Amino acid sequence: MSSVNLTRSRAFTLLELLVVMGIIALLLVAIVPAVNSLSKSSGRKAAIGNLLGAIEQARAQAIKDGQATYIVFPDQLPATVQRYSYRSYAIFEDDPSNAANTKQLTPWRSLPNGISLRSGSLNYLANTTSFSFTPMGAKATGLFPFLKFNANGEIDPATTRTPNAPGTTIQVGVFEGHVDSGSDKETNSSKITETISVSRLTGRATKI
Repeated sequence: MSSVNLTRSRAFTLLELLVVMGIIALLLVAIVPAVNSLSKSSGRKAAIGNLLGAIEQARAQAIKDGQATYIVFPDQLPATVQRYSYRSYAIFEDDPSNAANTKQLTPWRSLPNGISLRSGSLNYLANTTSFSFTPMGAKATGLFPFLKFNANGEIDPATTRTPNAPGTTIQVGVFEGHVDSGSDKETNSSKITETISVSRLTGRATKI
């Protein structure tokens, strides 16, 4: 058999290449959604983990300093920093040198891409204290929703818009999507929510 015939017998035909490419395409169609779903799930879990850490940090700081602390969640912000709305948080503390002011203890932190706070969670929280918002040089001040801890590490009654609201816990949820004009816009048809429950009595937070 000639070398030419051997070379031809080892080569793939155009039809075989098309079949292989078709199989690869089908596999990608099946795998990509699964990978995206896993990524979003990881994002929600990361957001919950970060928020749990921040809540415990604020509680511990209140006990340590004997001053009320706040975890602040900006809801409505100017258009230039709108991407932080319902997606960021920071810890503040009462300023003992000036009772009318609060001082910022941590930088503003953002949730993972594609993850936002449930608007209903923030609508339930009080927004009676003014906080400054200054990430990336932006300067804004607003009455943003907050969780407030007293010097004993308990949730202060001023945390909720209705101080005597029923229930022994406060819940904060995160989801896949964004908030537009106060309405949650889902990017996942399953509408999955990861939720944190904060005990009013102890200030301890757990995932539910």
